[in-house]
Amino acid sequence: MATFLGRRYMRPVEAISRTEKVVGVLILLLVVGIVAGFVLQVTTNRDYLFNVAEQDYARATAGQGGSDTERARGPSAEVDNPFPALGLAGWRAPQQVGRFTADNLYAKIDGRAEAYMKFHVVGLTFGRYHFERDAERTVDVYWYDLGAPANALGIYKSEEAPGARSVVLGRAGYQVGGAVFFCKGSSYVQVLPSLADADAQAALMIAEHLAERIEEE
Repeated sequence: MATFLGRRYMRPVEAISRTEKVVGVLILLLVVGIVAGFVLQVTTNRDYLFNVAEQDYARATAGQGGSDTERARGPSAEVDNPFPALGLAGWRAPQQVGRFTADNLYAKIDGRAEAYMKFHVVGLTFGRYHFERDAERTVDVYWYDLGAPANALGIYKSEEAPGARSVVLGRAGYQVGGAVFFCKGSSYVQVLPSLADADAQAALMIAEHLAERIEEE
């Protein structure tokens, strides 16, 4: 015996018009397109790992023109811009510098800040090198001040990739997937190219330039 809902709402397939069928197919395709777009965005967008919107620089650096405790002491010897120009054709040094303290480090590396806090991080200075002829080609630099060499080596070792190629930088360094990681003095530095294959050499050169500017303690 047909139920109340069945008697009132169910219709045989042959009673559904061609227009209704077409509209239903279009709605289904639209839903599939939205889901596919969302999956593509999540799998290809690396911002959630390393990047920050440009407007966040101003928010992160607001009110940080004071004492050393309000800035990452290691890379802040040159307050305006601690990142050197490389002299490489097509590459532009960071025009904006983001500075983060232990209190607001989460704003830059949310989800990973706690690990750095365990090693007594003092601050982070962030800069992005740009390739002038291709906006997709960038090299991000994360320059952490850990306050003491032992702390810098500790966080370096905790994140060290097994089997990575060693490079002669500071106290210890390696390169993996085009990215370069090293520690020297109380600094721990990550140099991360957006295009690993194309810009691995540029990342290494940036790391070498930065290592020369850091004093060993």
